[in-house]
Amino acid sequence: TLDIPGTRAKGTQSWPGDPQFETEKRYVRAQIDELIQTCEEITGKEFDIERLKQNLEYSNRMSAAWKGILECNKKGPAVFNALSDGTVFLGVNNVWRGTEEGAEYFERLLEEKRWMNENRIGAAKEERHRLAFIGVPCYPIFKEFSELFTDWGGVFVISTYLWFASGGNNLGVQYDLEDPLDSLAEVTLIHVRDAMDSMFHPEQVLLENLDDFGIEGVVYHPIKSCRTISTGLADNRRELMEKTDLPSLFIESDMMDKRVISVAQMKNRVDAFFEGIEMRKATRLQEAAQ
Repeated sequence: TLDIPGTRAKGTQSWPGDPQFETEKRYVRAQIDELIQTCEEITGKEFDIERLKQNLEYSNRMSAAWKGILECNKKGPAVFNALSDGTVFLGVNNVWRGTEEGAEYFERLLEEKRWMNENRIGAAKEERHRLAFIGVPCYPIFKEFSELFTDWGGVFVISTYLWFASGGNNLGVQYDLEDPLDSLAEVTLIHVRDAMDSMFHPEQVLLENLDDFGIEGVVYHPIKSCRTISTGLADNRRELMEKTDLPSLFIESDMMDKRVISVAQMKNRVDAFFEGIEMRKATRLQEAAQ
């Protein structure tokens, strides 16, 4: 296990070249060197730097493609639903990272999504509401949970889950293959820090992307099985409400325990959320016509 320093306070990230960042990178690099030595002693196998370079090259290709795929939803209609489709992509992202199969999968997926952009083909038959998802999906009733929103024509165009659960791979940051170990320390520091920021300060990244993605509503979904992601979401929502007039929904369930999930209660709140969005749109159209 590596100890990776995170952001000291919201909006205070340091970057390569900054004294603080370089100090933290040396700290991470020392741990990587120690880990390599320990693994060599335990396994009796010598560390293969060339194999690491190959794995990092595949990771570079995957990361660049993943970033491009996420950006495809900036253009309407959305070419994938970040809640349902995106979670599938996320699984491949984590299982096949550093492999040729993973790199090829995401490069082909990016090609498909760009083609959909060019031909204005969306993931939904009828996209009526562009949403942002904050939190972790409700896995015990995954399909039914997604349909609570898609039945209203809601499409999640972005999801913080695709940022933090991909371990920062959404940034598209590239490893330097000429100096793989130092670059591994640097990119690991950037990736992990971004993943933590996406969990603890999702409103910050959300505010930066509202206009680019045309977001019309935000769904906060804390879960009982992961307080790391869930504890601060009420405060995150409050900050969003202070800085925007964007409609938002706060519903709690779980990613593991079906006993704490009430579909009927969630449906009532989701329906009210969409009714509010549609009333808001109708009012604005009426005002524009006057």
